[in-house]
Amino acid sequence: MRTKIVIAVLCFVIFSASCSYSKAGFDPKLKFNSSKDYVELKKERDYGNAMNHHKKITNSVLGMSVDFQLGYGTTNASGETPGSKSVSSSTKGGFIAGAILNLSLFESFNFTTGLDFTKKNFGLGVPYQDPQQIGDSVVQQLQNNYINIPLNALFGGMVSDNVGVYFNGGPYLGFLLNEENAASGYKNFDLGVNGTITGKYYFNQFVSAILGTKLMYGGLNNLWNSGNVETLHTINWGAFSGVSVGF
Repeated sequence: MRTKIVIAVLCFVIFSASCSYSKAGFDPKLKFNSSKDYVELKKERDYGNAMNHHKKITNSVLGMSVDFQLGYGTTNASGETPGSKSVSSSTKGGFIAGAILNLSLFESFNFTTGLDFTKKNFGLGVPYQDPQQIGDSVVQQLQNNYINIPLNALFGGMVSDNVGVYFNGGPYLGFLLNEENAASGYKNFDLGVNGTITGKYYFNQFVSAILGTKLMYGGLNNLWNSGNVETLHTINWGAFSGVSVGF
């Protein structure tokens, strides 16, 4: 009889302890789910840390990146003679390359500069000065090699976890490398405006692939310095790809 009472008491104690264990949140199944939730929380925390690290790099006081560009562009020209006759032009192409520095200053102003190599090739023709002659006389096929220094404001940012889109625009200073063209009347300095749209795919916080397009309007200072051409301007459009490296 005593044995049965002892067994009954033990069963009651074990049952009560089991219920208390479950109510206290120590159910093995609940513990497994808690472990799974912890893994998800850890992933979210690591992702958040990575994004904060990326923002710290791109928006810090000394945040900077360099876009190494290589592409192809076409150039056309427009102008007039002293008699207000149009100057004809044929479009030519040439490769473009650049190392463009993007700076973030105190998280309030983003600035772009660097070195931009551009071949501005085009054919140029002017009307005959003799009124008895009809048509255009092609002066020369110009192949101009320029080093440009852009002075641009930069706008844009991340549009998804790995993709950013940026626009920079402003004036540029262009310097003619093959100055033999200057002897024929073409100026060796070009003041113009430019705009660039660049898409970036970030492999990590420091390296991204880039794809973009740019447009340059040159000759705000009038590119020609000769009696048979009064004004001359150029329009260059190009597309490029490359890699961007952050620091």
